[in-house]
Amino acid sequence: MRRANEAIVRERHPIPVIDEILEDMTGATVFSKIDLKWGYHQIELEPESRSLTTFVTHTGLWRYKRLMFGISSAPEIYQHIIGQVLQAIPGVHNISDDIIVSGETIQQHDERLHQVMQRLQERHLTVNSKKCQFRMSQLEFMGHVLSKNGIGAAQSKIEAVENTRRPTNAAEVRSFLGLVNYCGRFIPNLATTSEPLRRLTRQSCKWTWGSEQETAFVELKRQLASSHVMAYFKQDAETHVVVDASPVGLGAILSQKQGDGTHKPVYYASRALSDVERRYSQTEREALAIVWACEKFHVFLYGKDFVLITDHKPLETIYSPKSKPPARIERWALRLQPYCFKVVYKPGPQNAADSLSRLTVNQPVKKGTMEDHVYWVTQHAVPHAFTPQQMEELSAADPTLVALQSCIKTGDWSKCEPVYRTVKSELSTVGKIVLRGSRIVIPQAARRQTLMLAHEGHQGIVKTKRRLRTKVWWPGIDREAEELVRSCHACQINSPTSQEVPTTRTELPAKPWQMLAMDLCGPFPSGHHLLVLTDYYSRWVSVDILQNPTSVNIISRLKHSFATHGLPECIVTDNGTPFLSKEFKTYLQEHGIMHRRVTPYWPQANGEVERQNRTLCKAIRAAHAEGKDWRTELDCFLLAYRSTPHCVTGRSPAELLFNRQIRTKLPELSESQLQPSRQDAAVRTADAVRKEKGRVHANRVRRAKESTVKQGDKVLLRQQKRNKLSTPYERDPYTVINRKGQSVIIEKNGKKMMRHVSFVKLWVEPEQETMEPNRVTGPAEIVPDDAPQQDSRPQRTRRLPAHLTPFVT
Repeated sequence: MRRANEAIVRERHPIPVIDEILEDMTGATVFSKIDLKWGYHQIELEPESRSLTTFVTHTGLWRYKRLMFGISSAPEIYQHIIGQVLQAIPGVHNISDDIIVSGETIQQHDERLHQVMQRLQERHLTVNSKKCQFRMSQLEFMGHVLSKNGIGAAQSKIEAVENTRRPTNAAEVRSFLGLVNYCGRFIPNLATTSEPLRRLTRQSCKWTWGSEQETAFVELKRQLASSHVMAYFKQDAETHVVVDASPVGLGAILSQKQGDGTHKPVYYASRALSDVERRYSQTEREALAIVWACEKFHVFLYGKDFVLITDHKPLETIYSPKSKPPARIERWALRLQPYCFKVVYKPGPQNAADSLSRLTVNQPVKKGTMEDHVYWVTQHAVPHAFTPQQMEELSAADPTLVALQSCIKTGDWSKCEPVYRTVKSELSTVGKIVLRGSRIVIPQAARRQTLMLAHEGHQGIVKTKRRLRTKVWWPGIDREAEELVRSCHACQINSPTSQEVPTTRTELPAKPWQMLAMDLCGPFPSGHHLLVLTDYYSRWVSVDILQNPTSVNIISRLKHSFATHGLPECIVTDNGTPFLSKEFKTYLQEHGIMHRRVTPYWPQANGEVERQNRTLCKAIRAAHAEGKDWRTELDCFLLAYRSTPHCVTGRSPAELLFNRQIRTKLPELSESQLQPSRQDAAVRTADAVRKEKGRVHANRVRRAKESTVKQGDKVLLRQQKRNKLSTPYERDPYTVINRKGQSVIIEKNGKKMMRHVSFVKLWVEPEQETMEPNRVTGPAEIVPDDAPQQDSRPQRTRRLPAHLTPFVT
């Protein structure tokens, strides 16, 4: 929500001032503190606002249906709503999700507490019982200790100073004096008290820690923790958080601006780094200090604008809204979304938190969940054939990755390859393994095997690259994955059919009955076939019903049609058996008719008659549905079709064939009363325009493009599907010996055949790989083809939180 917050108009609802709350508790002796569970998630979002919270997961797009952490206006909205729930109950106040109930007597306290619980139940707000405290005579709230004796400072605010260890060298003494000088104007006789320590920082003075220095050190710690140095937290005061990180610990000071313009500390905090955190780079340690300080001072900073002061300049950019930091720091940035802050750089000598980070007591630190996640990613992101230990060995042996690790640790990228320099903000290290975000940077020796592992199961280019992107990375990974999949022989013969090629339109003949298209339609349930004859010029359709579609019967019907309309110059047919017979070939030769057969298995080439077949079948099905004799209704259909203007030419087939309109049942004027325009050029223009428009539309819809297959290419031939295990293409490639238009003649083992170019695709010869011993995973092992593939990774079920709802875009 960092970028979305820039467009959100915040609702400026005042947050209660702690002084107002404390004044209202004067005379109280019994206290209770109630913590609301799930925070913002108890507030429901308006439906029209939910789409703004959409995010991506492994199960698709999801969105929040309740108020989420990270929205800049959430603190004011939440404070306002909870305040409305608790209004008019005396002795009850809240700051965000913390509710305090007070009473002068136990009875009064219990009555108020009962009212609060009843209000929460009515508004369906859930309480976190583990964080609640009831009927307490002394209670810590917002850094103050409340009791019947009054208000005091919380001991936890000064523990970091009291637990500061004794300095062991001059540099640590200077660091401690920096903290003392930060509060110097509030410490009386500072110069006199600190003189024995300042003496140790001189170069001419030999290091000796004596009783004089010990007395000064203890006295200064007491003064830093005294009431005249420490301040109470005020909600409306300007707030600063000073943070620092050393190789051994983290330190932070929460301070506020006073009426005289000076800053007084409100809270000191420090902690030691764990063994893993000490191996972080300095930038990561400084970034961790900010996250830890904000969460440490959460009760003070939640819903408040404040300034984060650091002596590490890069943090100003890393925690900006437009930054793209490494995965570990990006996870920390997500944890900072509930806070509204500005990072300000101040040089090291001005950082008062330096001593708290350096002089912290070394105490065991519990391993954080974020560190567990980093190691989980490292262990589960490696390919199946590698273990993390083997990957570390290969990374340590790769000179490029060794140099890259050095660049990450030192921050000097001058000697790094440019391809890594562009993604330097995303790179980090875990041991000897280099990570880009949460993906492992694979060394050169393991890249080929990683590609083979990702292509297991012979998935396509897109899915193979997606599988790789979730786990690993190296420069040029997408290009290498594409080359591997394209050269895989098993994938080539099993891939989907080739891309559609542009359509080719037949030029309109010069005159009627010059070029005919012929085809057989059927058989129908009665056993009959239809012999369909179509004129390319006029779109005239002639239909004959055949009981036995032999070449002899077809010739007999053709003689009758030709006796009526004359002999055509060309007949276009498919490669049906009757059209390939010797009798049919002899008949056409005797009458001077050219016979053109279309490409086998490509009926689109004879599309004129194929489209008429579909229309005829529709008319026959309609007659059958109405219980009529389809043979009789077929003649009715032909009369209507022949007298209807065609959608392409704009004139009826009968008019173009006979140069006249045929009479139908519809009333019409005589031809002498009409003056139609019978210009042949107009018909030709309309046909060309409509055909070109249809060709362009068809090519655009089917995304057709010209095939690059040429003579001499090796191609794979599409085969008919015989069973569920049949591959779309034959296994062995063919050689193209000739191409004419959209047809190619291919040859294999002396056998020639003609096919449409869309039935073949270029064959890429697989790469030849040499077998060599596997130095990583041990000797090669022969696995039977039918052996089950086992996945050794633990299967985990991810359950999404209850406040999420599916969202589909």
